[in-house]
Order: sequence, then structure tokens, then C-alpha cells
Amino acid sequence: MKKNIEIEEAFKIFESSVKDIGIEKISISKGLGYILAEDIFSPINQPPFSKSAMDGVTLNSKNLKENFKFTIKSTIYAGDNCSISLGSNEIHRIMTGAKLPPDCDIVIPQEYCSFQGREVVIQKYGKKGDNICFLGEDFQRGELLLKKGEKLDYISLALLSSIGVTEIQVYKKIKIALIITGDEISNPWESLKEGKIFDSNGMLLTQRLKELGYEVDIFEYLEDSTLKLAQRLKELASKVDVIITTGGVSVGEKDIFHEAIDLAGGEKIFWRVNLKPGTPALFSLIDSCPVLSLSGNPFAACVTFEILGRTLLGFLQKDSLLPLKRNSGALLSDFSKGGDKRRFVRGKFCNGKIEIPDGLHSSYALGSMKGCNVLVEIPSGSNGVKSGDEVVIWEL
Repeated sequence: MKKNIEIEEAFKIFESSVKDIGIEKISISKGLGYILAEDIFSPINQPPFSKSAMDGVTLNSKNLKENFKFTIKSTIYAGDNCSISLGSNEIHRIMTGAKLPPDCDIVIPQEYCSFQGREVVIQKYGKKGDNICFLGEDFQRGELLLKKGEKLDYISLALLSSIGVTEIQVYKKIKIALIITGDEISNPWESLKEGKIFDSNGMLLTQRLKELGYEVDIFEYLEDSTLKLAQRLKELASKVDVIITTGGVSVGEKDIFHEAIDLAGGEKIFWRVNLKPGTPALFSLIDSCPVLSLSGNPFAACVTFEILGRTLLGFLQKDSLLPLKRNSGALLSDFSKGGDKRRFVRGKFCNGKIEIPDGLHSSYALGSMKGCNVLVEIPSGSNGVKSGDEVVIWEL
């Protein structure tokens, strides 16, 4: 087991440790949030024919005459397929989205026309090609429309619908188990007994995962029993793709995960990462199922999930958008705490400037996290940072 590793080494270990979760075919109506497992090439031109961009009249531009009374030959609506030829003094009335007849090459908006029964005088007109959506103008047959590995959103699903694709190959959604451990933990729906604390990690992680487009399939509270924990981890490893836990990973008498992983027949891959808070994070494999065990302190669990957990899930799900993106900005105030590890503090980032909120910056405190949208990285070996310093941020 590796100890005291850097964040980037943890990322490499995750990438090399995860298994392929498999592919399935689903309806596009259920595709939101899935990762595409195939390239999609358009089977048609879009639009599939040249069409009118507005309500008006259409004709061949060579027949345009100023102040001439044209006779309306027909009215073409969206969905019609008109092939009626026009004489030099004839014109079609046409509606938005209607297919353009073969011999027409201009649409003149109806507000530029004067209608008198079956006759029309064009009062203002432009040039050939005006107000037409041309065949293949958006994209063409054979064009790569969506790439393998893209996360499907409402636009990509609309594009699939627009080309008549109704089923797609996607990577299966990962199944996640979340285990909250600790004899001191009380379910928020129970009455609070003396010496107990209400759990916040369960709500924090289940709802954060939901925000990111993922559901927790199995959620449980477990007491500090090494044997019971080992048995449950072994059972879950055969049912889900990843297990996330909080609590029990440090060096106290009730930090039972080290022994529980061994009893479950697992392999501990690394323990302790050079970041603060959340240093004692433990990563293991049980029957090839990844187990990421986080600190029980709420802000520490938050930091390590955002930095480590999201990256692990990103590799598992092949979701390149899931890991945090890094940026930089200038501090608006001093922060005096440094240390021998990379320290992460909550921050608010706007227009290149970073505000570190007042309040308690402890690993157990969540209050000062409200409204924050970044984690601010304080470099290891520093005595803190000063107002105006440019620092790395991890965007939440």
C-alpha cells in the first residue's frame, strides 16, 4: 500500500484501477446525462431541403419586376411538396418552413408585399438566396455530429431526434453505494440523543451526486463494527460499481476500515494523500470494486469527494466533465494558514477575483461553505497567502 501520495498520483492510480462498466443501447428519450459510446454521423442533410425562413412570397429572382402585379399561383404550407412551375408573371405565396419549389430562389417577406385578392405587388425586394434556409446548411449527410465520449445534454438529444436516430449506444450508468459509519452518527429523522450528532455527510454526498447527474443506488448507516463492515463491503462489492464511505479511516481505535478491508479480502492501494483537510483518505479494491473511504468530518469529506471522488467516478463512467477543472485568480484578502500539505479552503470566485469568506475554516465546519463555488489551493510549505496573490482554484 502506498502512503502519503500526491493528488496527481492518486488520479493515475484511479485511472489504472477501474474496470470497464460496459455498454448498453437505450432510447434517446432516456439518454440525458449518459456518455455516448459511439460516434454519430448524420444520415441526412439538415435541413433536408431548402425551405422558406419566413412567411412571404417566392419566385425566380430573374423574374422580379418593380411595381409589377404578380398573380399568386398557389399557397405553399410547411409540409407541402409543391412542384408547380411558374410563369414569368406568377408567384407562390409561401409560409415559414415550407419546402421551396425547384425553380424558386428568393423569398420576399410578406410585409414587403401588397396583396390584392389573387394579385401581389412587391414593394421591396433583395437578391437571389434571401430568406432561404438551404439544404444541408446546418450540417450535411455523413458529417460527424456527436463524438464518442460526449455527455448527452438536451441539445445533443435534440440533434439526434432531428436526424431520426431513436436509439444509441451509451456507457452504462455506474451503480454507487454510500456507507456512513460511526457510532456517534444519528439519522436526521431520529431524535438526537446525548453524545450523538446528526449526520450531514449522507445528505451532502447523495445530493451532490444528484446535482452532478448521478444517483446513489444503496445508502446505509453502519455502526463501528469491523466484522459487520467487512461483511457488508464484501456483499456490496458484488452489487455495485463503486463504494464511497465516510468515517473510520484515521488512526484511532474506531478507525476500522484498514482491518475491515483486509477481512473482506480486499487490497488497500493507497492511504493518506498530501492534501488538507481529508489527508487520511483510503483507496481499496474488493473483488475489483473500487472503495474510496473519506474522512468523517463534513468539510473534509466534501473536499476529498470533490477532488478525489469526482475524478474516480469520472474514470469509471468515462465522464471527462466530472473531475474538477482548475483555474486561477487573485485573492482579495490574506489567509494565514499554510502547512506542509496542500491546503484547500472554501472560496467565492467572480471576475478573476477570489473572496475567502469569514467564519470557521475547520474540517468539521460547513457553515462558511455556503455560497462558495471554488476550492482555493494554498501551496504546501507556505505560511499562507496574501491579498493580491495569484492562486490555483478548483472550480466546483
